[in-house]
Amino acid sequence: MVKKIGLWLLVCLCPATWADEREHSGQLMLEGAGQAMHLSSHYRLQIQGLAARVELTQTFKNTSQEWVNATYVFPLPEDSAVSRLTMTVGKRVIEGEIQEKQQARQTFEAAKRAGKKATLIEQQRPNLFRQQLANVGPGETVKIILGYNQQVIYDAGEFRLRLPTTLTPRYIPGISHAEFQPEGEVQTGASGWALPTAEVPDAPQITPPQWHSPAGEILNPMTLDVHLDAGMPLAQVGSATHKLAVQTPQGAPLQREISLAAGKVEMDRDLELSWRAQPGKSPVAAQFVTQWQGDRYAQILLMPPQQLDSEQVLPRELILVVDTSGSMGGTSIEQARASALMALQQLAEGDRFNLLFFASDTRAVFPQAVVASADNKAIARQALQKMRAGGGTEMHGALARAFAHKAPESHLQQVVFVTDGSVGNESQLLNLIHRELGQARLFTVAIGSAPNRFFMRRAAEFGRGSFTEIATAEQVQARMQPLLSKLQKPVVSNVRIDWPQPVQAFPRQVPDLYWGEPVQVIAKLPPWPSRSDARVVVSGESAGLRWRRELVLGMPSDAEQTGVPVLAQRFGRAQIAFLEDEAYRAGDSESSRAEILPVALNYQLMSRYTSLVAVDKTPTRPESQAARDTAVANAMPAGSQMRAVGYPQTAAGTLWHWLLGALALIGLLAVQYRGGRHAG
Repeated sequence: MVKKIGLWLLVCLCPATWADEREHSGQLMLEGAGQAMHLSSHYRLQIQGLAARVELTQTFKNTSQEWVNATYVFPLPEDSAVSRLTMTVGKRVIEGEIQEKQQARQTFEAAKRAGKKATLIEQQRPNLFRQQLANVGPGETVKIILGYNQQVIYDAGEFRLRLPTTLTPRYIPGISHAEFQPEGEVQTGASGWALPTAEVPDAPQITPPQWHSPAGEILNPMTLDVHLDAGMPLAQVGSATHKLAVQTPQGAPLQREISLAAGKVEMDRDLELSWRAQPGKSPVAAQFVTQWQGDRYAQILLMPPQQLDSEQVLPRELILVVDTSGSMGGTSIEQARASALMALQQLAEGDRFNLLFFASDTRAVFPQAVVASADNKAIARQALQKMRAGGGTEMHGALARAFAHKAPESHLQQVVFVTDGSVGNESQLLNLIHRELGQARLFTVAIGSAPNRFFMRRAAEFGRGSFTEIATAEQVQARMQPLLSKLQKPVVSNVRIDWPQPVQAFPRQVPDLYWGEPVQVIAKLPPWPSRSDARVVVSGESAGLRWRRELVLGMPSDAEQTGVPVLAQRFGRAQIAFLEDEAYRAGDSESSRAEILPVALNYQLMSRYTSLVAVDKTPTRPESQAARDTAVANAMPAGSQMRAVGYPQTAAGTLWHWLLGALALIGLLAVQYRGGRHAG
């Protein structure tokens, strides 16, 4: 009877799981095991203006004596436009191609069954990808080169670019059941440690094994080669996350050659690269123009005038929400505490506030928002000093509780959300923000070595706020101060862009801007007479004052384009992001398929509906030999106190995972049953 109850409970009612929530998880936890596939990665970047071309070379070596099919789940920047794949086996070079998702799967599976080497890369989230590699023989090495481009961020006078190299294990909310796996979505390859739920049906595909590297060893080594053409005199180039070697090429004072000072490092944290112009040399406007297939693509950046009338500053109601779940353990919780303490310190006497903590549930320091008196702030500071990390990441309840606060009309309501964003139900949460935000503004602060930047940035956009990221304790002061300044100063609102003729432009409506943020937009313009100027007028309002600026777009070069130009792909990526956001707002993440698919195919981009696949025409695995499925482990984020998770060497599918969990649960119930009888 106990066995029947235990199996039914596990398969039908397995609760929300997260890698470090031991008492609520049904996954196998492994530490210290070896893996069949060795991975090393090399990043090569060409940065010019606001765009970066990236070539990521992943080298996989089968160190076992068996044929192997490998699965590797890895992060990329949330705005990456992935468009090129090359597989190298010995002297053979196989170019990949973009195909519709189901077609690409069929292509890969046919090659896998035939004993051919093949690779398939699919997008699980805009910042998380799943790669399968088929039929790698004992001792063989396969190189996968992935080409993509990403946007350089400009904020408060600083240019930044971030390369994610690992991920924080996702919390998977909801009840697990096999029926929650969508029909047609069952995939081969090694599965992750989580079961599918209604909120996260692809949970097995986004929960790869993650380990702590053995002492003195590098689990997944990476190297770096960056060519930076800033186009302006630079005051500094550096990184808050890694030690760099920076050189200025002879005769090129505006350029830099950058590598890792240590040569190679472990892929256990995001790599952040930043640079600043010399005083007085920061751009007030920038534009980039290219032409493809008869259309002109333009990207503009423009800094509004910084005007501030102190009488325009309204009192605020600040709802400070802090993540105390298990994934925040270690250095992340300390960064969150320091950030929240700074936010409290900035509150003025006329302000109101409340402090919320969330993990498996949400609790508030005060029943409702209170005045920012010295006594109330002291109570909040004591609560922050006592907070500890542990439990799941039930973010839905925390956001709903924060938005339930309704500020009086005399106060501007602001929600500051401090978390690593380590959740799998991003679609559900973005829909909640869209529905419940009201008149509030949501400001997200991403904490830790490997936060979920896709969710954190999109949440801020949906919340009409801004996004801040803090990777190290040393960054708290430097990154929180600009955010606090934004909270205190009026926004640049009613931003309008008048183009010379009808265009497709993204974002469709330029959002309100905060202090230090530029107007950024990318557009596709049809041809116009060569003798007429393409004059763009940008206007807005700040602190009750109107401002207006004009830009004359330059002419694109007549150089021949090989493939889709970077700027055209950036436009395609922006269009896909807009269509995804519309689906999130509608509460149906699949409703945009018919619109996204043709855009992705036209601009040759990966998306949730298109994949990259490459197949070697020559079968290499003998028919008498079988290949086993294995997962390539990611490194645990630096500073994390979570234990290793996953199935480093398993060929088991989700059903086998359930059975293992069932045996564990049955054993636990049996022990409890015997103990109860003995006590009685």
